[in-house]
Amino acid sequence: VTASDPDKDADQEALRYSLHGQGAESEFIIDEVTGKIYAQRTLDREARAVWRFVVLATDEGGEGLTGFTDVIINVWDINDNAPIFACAPDSCHGDVAENSPPGTSVMEMTATDLDDAAVGQNAVLAYRIVGNAALNGANSGADVFSINPATGTVSVAMSGLDREQTDSYVLVVEARDGGGMIGTATATIHVTDVNDHVPRFLDRSCSVRIPESSEPNTPVIELAAEDADAGENGQLTFSVVAGDPEQKFYMVSHRQEQRGTLRLKKHLDYERPGEQRFNLTIKVEDMQYSSLLHCTLEVEDCNDHVPVFIPHFLQLPAVREDVVPGTSVASVAASDLDSGLNREITYSIAPESDPYHLFSVDQSGLVTVASELDREKVAQHHLVILATDHGTPPLTGTATIQMALLDVNDNGPEFEAAYAPIVWENVLGPQVVRLNQSSTLLKAVDRDSEENGSPFSFSVPLEYRYSNDFHLQDNGNDTATITALRAFDRERQKEFLLPVIMTDSGSPPKTVTNTLTISIGDENDHAHVAGQKKVFINCHRGNGSNIRSMC
Repeated sequence: VTASDPDKDADQEALRYSLHGQGAESEFIIDEVTGKIYAQRTLDREARAVWRFVVLATDEGGEGLTGFTDVIINVWDINDNAPIFACAPDSCHGDVAENSPPGTSVMEMTATDLDDAAVGQNAVLAYRIVGNAALNGANSGADVFSINPATGTVSVAMSGLDREQTDSYVLVVEARDGGGMIGTATATIHVTDVNDHVPRFLDRSCSVRIPESSEPNTPVIELAAEDADAGENGQLTFSVVAGDPEQKFYMVSHRQEQRGTLRLKKHLDYERPGEQRFNLTIKVEDMQYSSLLHCTLEVEDCNDHVPVFIPHFLQLPAVREDVVPGTSVASVAASDLDSGLNREITYSIAPESDPYHLFSVDQSGLVTVASELDREKVAQHHLVILATDHGTPPLTGTATIQMALLDVNDNGPEFEAAYAPIVWENVLGPQVVRLNQSSTLLKAVDRDSEENGSPFSFSVPLEYRYSNDFHLQDNGNDTATITALRAFDRERQKEFLLPVIMTDSGSPPKTVTNTLTISIGDENDHAHVAGQKKVFINCHRGNGSNIRSMC
């Protein structure tokens, strides 16, 4: 700065200058004689572009009057600052949806330059992509993206963005100012998912077998699918959409794992029409698309049905007890609603209903007589026929056959009791023989039925009819009386055997001969007779020794 002193004869050389204000003496100094202002260090326009000072001029060598002036210093810009991106060099991120068309804006890569934009080109920036990488090794980022050189806007440059092929790109973006200084930053572009893939089952078809005895909630089959989309677009839902009108099954979806479990919802019944096989259509779907899978379920029969006889009770006409073994008496049939071995049936007779093994049944259900029958032993048979299937475990159904036997006159009369008549010796005849302690009547019984039983007739063989020992009298009322005709001597004959002929009233009548043993009772009718007996005794004591006293 230069000042002048208007006084007459003033010594202009005696003016002295001084600098006052912020930065005086620190950033700037002034030559007090010449008034030249100097910067003491390098200035930074970006730190302070304008400085304001007051310069004082004093005459008379600095001892006189003082004048002042304001000094404004503008710092002239030079290109000493490189562009700086708004985001950190390695933390710039952008997102773009896959399949976005060319021209779609992705992100702003904005940089700033601290130099003066009003002076020259020091702060005028130009952007470009100088390096790129595709993280998954697909198309390079430079081919896929472009940047507006003036604004730094990154846009899609070509079609075909596919997240399933490349889900992110890394770009190196350069900002260059007019002075040639450069700033760089790394931009990571993430390709976001669009639901553009149809979910598909891993298997083209499925076939599975399930026992009909399975309980509800039993897992039937695990199904897996795939969907290349991500996030919610790749979460899958499974469902049964056809082939299950009664809703016997349901699907449990494991959405994030992209699999589903087919489970049983209700009990199965193999014997019901339409429940031997299910042709299910199973759908897998994401939020927009779906696929179908056809699955065949074969229901395995379980032995859950007992063989059933129709009818289960047979009342047969009475059969003669003398029926020939091998004669068929009935035919039974059982059926089983199960299948395979579970419905194959074996017939047998319950042992407790035929303890004597009188009957047999073959595998056609034909019941025959196996041994001779005896009405007097078993008058009515209640056979329990068993039908046992071949399942595991086997099940058994039963039928009952009731059959009475018709009597055949195959049994003759018998003594009513085990008679043991006694006739005492030396009693003059005739005398009625007492057959037991309470009766003198001979009675008979017959194990056959009444029509083949009484009335009975009694007689003795012809050679006994005129015997002098006993006489049998048929009383005509199913009894007979025996009379002893003379006196007997037990010591001559102890007993007599009397054949008794008995005939029943059957058709034809049955005649048998039973022998009655008549004992002769003893009377004390003989005196004692003395006798003698020689006794030989051996003794080793010698002659004359006392051995025993005898009375």
